[in-house]
Amino acid sequence: MHEEHGLSIWFFVGLMLTVYGIIILIANIQALFSPVKNANVVLAGLHSGIWWGALLIVLGLLFLILHWPGKRSVPGENKK
Repeated sequence: MHEEHGLSIWFFVGLMLTVYGIIILIANIQALFSPVKNANVVLAGLHSGIWWGALLIVLGLLFLILHWPGKRSVPGENKK
C-alpha cells in the first residue's frame, strides 16, 4: 500500500522565516547609510533590524535544509 505524504509544516515555517528575514533585512539596510537622528531611540546604533533579519534568515534556512521535501524517508516506514 502506497501512501502519499504531504509537506512538513516545518518546511513552510522555514520558508516563512526566510522571507520575513529578507524583508526585514532589506527594510533596515537603509538605516546603515542614513541613520535617523532621534534622541528617543537610545540603542539605534545597534541596528537591531539588521541583526533580527539575519537571524531569521539563518533560522529559516536551517528549517528549510532540515525539512526539505523528499530528503529522507519517514521513520518507521517499511521498505520493501
